[in-house]
Amino acid sequence: MDQTWTAGRDGATALAEGSDSSGLGHPRLALFDRIRDLLVATGLPPETPVYDLLLRHVEGDDPVLSAAVAAAMALGTFDLATVYALRQAYCGDQPTGEVAALVEAAHCQAEALGARLSAGVTELATYGGVLAAGKVALGAPDPLGVVALARLIEQLGAATATMIAATARLNHELADAAQETGRLHDRLRAAETAAVTDPLTGVLNRRGALKRLEAAQAAASAAASALSIAMVDIDHFKRVNDRYGHVMGDEVLRYVAQHLSQSVAPAGVVGRLGGEEFVVVLPDTRLADATGIVDRARASLTARIIRRSDDGSSMGRISFSAGTALARADEAPTEIIQRADAALYTAKRMGRDRVVPAN
Repeated sequence: MDQTWTAGRDGATALAEGSDSSGLGHPRLALFDRIRDLLVATGLPPETPVYDLLLRHVEGDDPVLSAAVAAAMALGTFDLATVYALRQAYCGDQPTGEVAALVEAAHCQAEALGARLSAGVTELATYGGVLAAGKVALGAPDPLGVVALARLIEQLGAATATMIAATARLNHELADAAQETGRLHDRLRAAETAAVTDPLTGVLNRRGALKRLEAAQAAASAAASALSIAMVDIDHFKRVNDRYGHVMGDEVLRYVAQHLSQSVAPAGVVGRLGGEEFVVVLPDTRLADATGIVDRARASLTARIIRRSDDGSSMGRISFSAGTALARADEAPTEIIQRADAALYTAKRMGRDRVVPAN
């Protein structure tokens, strides 16, 4: 079956096929047919991660993901490694090995601590039993003789010494456990941060940005305040990679991400959705104000000459286009992103290097 993949700037991907599924039955059957055809064309196994990614792609609800899948297919690099890389970048999947190891370590630490505390309870009960026996002996009607009293004092002294040693060991082990628990907590927090951070630029990744946007929408709804976002795309970024290489391209991505973050601080946050595309979340900000903030960031970036870090040579000026949108009540994060993305597309069509608000 002949297939031609086309992807526009808005990421809406279409598959032109030599034949269709006749349109009969449930409307999602056509999606399943397309996924089947893609599995056959790519030779990938119908495993859940693969199938789920292809379903997201053909549904087209995530334009950036669809564009990334289409690009990988066009380059002939759409293999299992790419599937998992795309899922990590766009679907929120995270490597589970490190986190699983940390959870297992925390579980073992908790079990060891529980066992030691149980042993401490047993030791305390034993000591209590010795004390109770001594109390009974001392409270007997017939007074203890010198030898019996000495023996009792010796027994109580030995039990007390044992308890003191056990308490010291327990205190030491509890201190060690507290330190280890603290280290595990720090490592888990670091893993949690890494799960929502783009490793290249240091800003939020796609998963983190969507979570932050969702939280900002909930806060705006509760406070009846405004919330705006901006979709930002570096202009002619492919030319940067083609001319200077991907290493310099990565530096440009880091620079633009840092510039955006500084420009919208302290209230605004920046996330990288993929490639050269970023989202800016601006809580308590009306559309006109958001457009102004992003446009000032654009103007200040464009006014600068970008130089290579290795030899200081000029790379010229870097600009970006952006679309802004005001969040509406009961709007899903993907919906406001789509409206801002449509405004971004308009900015690109108008000549780039500008910010356009959504209607």
